[in-house]
Amino acid sequence: MNYDHERLLADFASRTLHNLELIRKFHKTQPKRKAYEVTQLINSMLGLLVFPKEQYLDDIPDKTLEELKAEGWPIPEVRPGYNQAKTLKQLLRFMRNGITHFNVEFLPDHNNEIVGIVIWNNRPNGTTNWKAELPLEQIEAISLRFIDLLTENDLNNA
Repeated sequence: MNYDHERLLADFASRTLHNLELIRKFHKTQPKRKAYEVTQLINSMLGLLVFPKEQYLDDIPDKTLEELKAEGWPIPEVRPGYNQAKTLKQLLRFMRNGITHFNVEFLPDHNNEIVGIVIWNNRPNGTTNWKAELPLEQIEAISLRFIDLLTENDLNNA
């Protein structure tokens, strides 16, 4: 089925959520078969962060992290020596740059299962100006919040 071109971004976000739910369900109901939830989550984040930046960045609300936290958004823990993003736009830009340029380190638990990531943003001169650690639950929560933002506000028609 083709995308609804009148609501392309919202449609993409909805389909991303649907795929994440399918992978999660498959992983739980058929544990002997391989389903890579974390890979799907990172792929989803890549699409969710790249698409809006290319055409709809100006329509993303410029809320402060304090406002986001009050609304229930998880705020990534910044590593010592790095500054926290100040707004939703900046946070999404840092995360987008980190994922797009594969500035990501996967964090395993004692069973070598991925439990989180470290993600960082580099300036054009190559220096790192933001570096944060996010457990998988935070990545998923940010993804779901961003999907809600994209589908509820329908940035295609903003």
